Amino acid sequence: MLKNIGSTWILNLVQILVFLALLPYVVHTLGKPMYGVFEVIVASTGVLQLLALGIPMATVRHVTAARARGDDDEAERVVRTAATLSTVLGAVSLGLGIVVYFATKSQLLTSTEWTLSEAEVEDATRSLIVMLAYVASNFTLKLPYALFDAHHDFVVRNGIQAIGLTARVVLTIALLEYQASLTMIALATLLVPVIEFLVATTVSRIRHKPLRFKTGSLHWPLARKLLTFGLFAFLINMGSLLAFRLDALVIGAKLDNVDVADYGLGNKVFEQFIQLIITIGAVAMPMATQLDAQGNREGVRNLFLKWSKIATTVVFLIGGFLLVLGPQFLHVWFGSQYAPRQGDVLEILTFSFLFFLPVHGVAMPILTGLDRPKAPGLGLLAMGLCNVGISLALARPLGIHGVAIGTAVPNIAFAIALTLLTCRTLGIRFGDYVSYVVPRSVIGLMPGVLFLACVRWIVLARWEESLNLFAVVFGAGICYTAIFGVMQLAYVYKNDAHMNLMALVQRAIPKKC
Repeated sequence: MLKNIGSTWILNLVQILVFLALLPYVVHTLGKPMYGVFEVIVASTGVLQLLALGIPMATVRHVTAARARGDDDEAERVVRTAATLSTVLGAVSLGLGIVVYFATKSQLLTSTEWTLSEAEVEDATRSLIVMLAYVASNFTLKLPYALFDAHHDFVVRNGIQAIGLTARVVLTIALLEYQASLTMIALATLLVPVIEFLVATTVSRIRHKPLRFKTGSLHWPLARKLLTFGLFAFLINMGSLLAFRLDALVIGAKLDNVDVADYGLGNKVFEQFIQLIITIGAVAMPMATQLDAQGNREGVRNLFLKWSKIATTVVFLIGGFLLVLGPQFLHVWFGSQYAPRQGDVLEILTFSFLFFLPVHGVAMPILTGLDRPKAPGLGLLAMGLCNVGISLALARPLGIHGVAIGTAVPNIAFAIALTLLTCRTLGIRFGDYVSYVVPRSVIGLMPGVLFLACVRWIVLARWEESLNLFAVVFGAGICYTAIFGVMQLAYVYKNDAHMNLMALVQRAIPKKC
């Protein structure tokens, strides 16, 4: 499992580096107002992704369970049925896209508060059409990755995604240099999954015999199972959409497109942050399914405890830095496009993600892998509804700060509730979970955070004008990471019941000849 997650984290690191370089280029090329328009287009078309009904997640679970039983015929039926369902749902999405098209264009793109020129509205309209095609095609184009996940073939899957990442960089730069428009950035977004699909299906035919990704007649009993499981996965997706994807629409409806851009730039770093944690869940879910199919509930408990602490470590490492030096980091990253309120949004959301992300990355996938997605699905849906309600109430009086608060408060409440539920489901005392994961992790974070606080409120407060901000932020980040790493080795994971971190480090260090 460490190998699979490690390979994915390497890919995530490359994605982060590309993301850090590419996003400022896109924002500067399009301009902040038009970038805000694209954020709204992505949010409005993303609503249609709910129609996937959790089919990819259900496919991973059922293929994994069938393979654990040695039933290749059942696994093949799952793949064929899932492919057919995804194609049908994609067609339905394309039809419903007509409604989204007219609603977005009439309510937002032509809003008098946005003050877009006629040419900008035409560009945004073309981009909206391309993004609707992207969402509809993605139902089928992303499904082959379910086969790689079910076979625990994460290293190869990551290689294919690296090809897609390369294609994204090349297409984005080439198309925007050809024409700096929303249409071009949308076209680049559409073409990347097509390339990944062609590569993934070709590789899967070789590695996953006798399974093949193809459509065919529906196996109705199996389709009902996929849709039943997928219904609760749908609730999870809807909750995620309400919690994280509709903020742009809330701000666009209550404020303007520059506000959308500033909020988006303030929380954009979390897209990669969340991806690091989702990596754990992508591996933990099929692992939990396999252990449960073998009747090894103790193995599931150990899986939950071990990876909850690891996820907390990763979240604290990144979150501690962003909580203290996040605004300065954004200033370095976006340069002239930076606004102080972006840093405020980042800090508010970072605090809530210290609670939310470890639970989202471990507890939720494990419950889903145990075929218990109902409670997390309903919980995430409730969290999302609270997010939208609070954000709508606070958007006008507090601006984008109110929307950030509307996201943060439900995040924390959901994290606590889902942790309690998972512990009860697995037969773990909540106090045992807290005592294993929390105290040492918090104490291990403190020295690094205190160092960053000195940098921000002493060094930068006194000598910021005479210092190179990039050098200070970069140097502080390296020192903070070193302090954090030493604390993990010397204290947080010392004599740990589930993780021998020192042994892993020693194995990773090349031995002298």
